[in-house]
Amino acid sequence: MFKKVLIQAIWVMSMLMCALTASAQSGTTPKHKHGDWYVGIGGGFSQSLAENADATDFIFHQMPSIDAVLGHNFSPAFGVQLTGSVTSQVSRCSEADVHAMPEVYGNGRYSFRFLSASLSGIVNLTNVFFGYDADRPVTWGLAFGAGAIQTFGFDDKLAKWNVLPYYPVNKEGKRFIVGHAGFQMGIRLNEPWDILVDLRANATDNAYNGASDGNTIDFYLDLMVNFVYHFKNGKQQLRRFRTPPKVAFVDPVLMDHTRDYQETVRYGESMYTEIPFYSGFYYLNATTTKRVEYVAKFLQSHPLVNLNIVGHPDIIPDEDEEYHRTLAEHRAEAVRQALVLNFHVDPTRLRTSIDNKALQSYKTVREWVPAVNFIMEDPGDEIPTFDRKE
Repeated sequence: MFKKVLIQAIWVMSMLMCALTASAQSGTTPKHKHGDWYVGIGGGFSQSLAENADATDFIFHQMPSIDAVLGHNFSPAFGVQLTGSVTSQVSRCSEADVHAMPEVYGNGRYSFRFLSASLSGIVNLTNVFFGYDADRPVTWGLAFGAGAIQTFGFDDKLAKWNVLPYYPVNKEGKRFIVGHAGFQMGIRLNEPWDILVDLRANATDNAYNGASDGNTIDFYLDLMVNFVYHFKNGKQQLRRFRTPPKVAFVDPVLMDHTRDYQETVRYGESMYTEIPFYSGFYYLNATTTKRVEYVAKFLQSHPLVNLNIVGHPDIIPDEDEEYHRTLAEHRAEAVRQALVLNFHVDPTRLRTSIDNKALQSYKTVREWVPAVNFIMEDPGDEIPTFDRKE
C-alpha cells in the first residue's frame, strides 16, 4: 500500500515538474548551453512525526542531523540533487504505557539513528516565474524525490521494554523506502558560495522507528542548512549560470578604432580619423571615444595644429533640413566637449562647423555612420566668422 501511494505521489510531482519546466522554456528563462555542478555540507535537525511522537514533547523530538549534497542544474529552471545524511531521531511509546508503568517506560522516549540517501528533482520556482538573474540574492525552489534509509543504533532500554508485551520495539535495523517533497531557499553569498536551506516532509514505512500501530505510513521532517560551493564550468569558466550575453551587431565602421592611421600634418585637409555615430543619435560610447582619444593624442603631438570639427547628418532620406542641421551640430559639439573635458585639449584650438551632406554614402541604411571629420588648420589662418563656435 505504501509503495503504491509513494509511486502515485512521485508521478504527480513529476507531472508538475514537467509543466513548470515547459513554462520556463516558453521564454521566461534564458537558455544555457552548459550545466552547473555544486557540492555542499551542512546540518540541521530532524523531527519525528511517528505515532505518539507528534502528541507530546515536541521540542524533545528535534534531533541533530548532518548531511552532504551533490547537485547538478541542467538549466536555471531544473536540476537534480543527491543527498546523504546521518540522522538521529526520537520516538515514543504510548501515553497510556507511560502512565501505567513509569518504572519501565520512564518518559516513554527512545532514540535511534538512520543513514539516508535520496535523489531529488529540483524546480527553481523563482527562475521559472521571474526569469533568471545570476546575481539575485534569494531564490525559492521545489524539491521532490525518493530514496532509502537504513535504521540502526536503537536505545539499549528497549531490551527492558521488549520483555513486556505492551509496547514492543524492533531493535534490528532495517532498510526502508522513503519519499519526500519540500522547499529549498538559496541565498547567494558570492560567485562560488551559497547557503541552501532545505525543508522536507518525508514519508516512509510505519515500522521505520521499530514500532507499528497498523498504519501504513509514518512521517518525519528535515530542516537542513548547507554551505554550497559551485564548481567552475570548464567551458564557460563560471561557477554558476550566467545569462548568455546579447552580442549586438558590430558594424565594420566601429571595428577599426585601433587602426594606426599614421596621421600627418596637412593644413586644409581632413584627418583620416572620423567619428561614427548611431543613426539618429549624437552620443559617444566606449568605442567611438577611443577614436576621439586618438585625435587628442594627435593634437598633443602636433601643437601647431588646430582642428575644425565638422558635423554631418545621417544618410537616411529626410526632408526636415532643420533636423539634419541640429543633429550635425550636436554631433560636432559632443566630440568637442569630449576632447576638452575628457582629454584636456585647449578649447582655443578647436572650433565646430556643420556640413548638410552625409560624410559617406551607402547603398543601404546602416546603424552606424561616419558623421564627424576633422579639418587641420594653421593657427595663423583667419577663421571664418560664420563658422566660429562661441
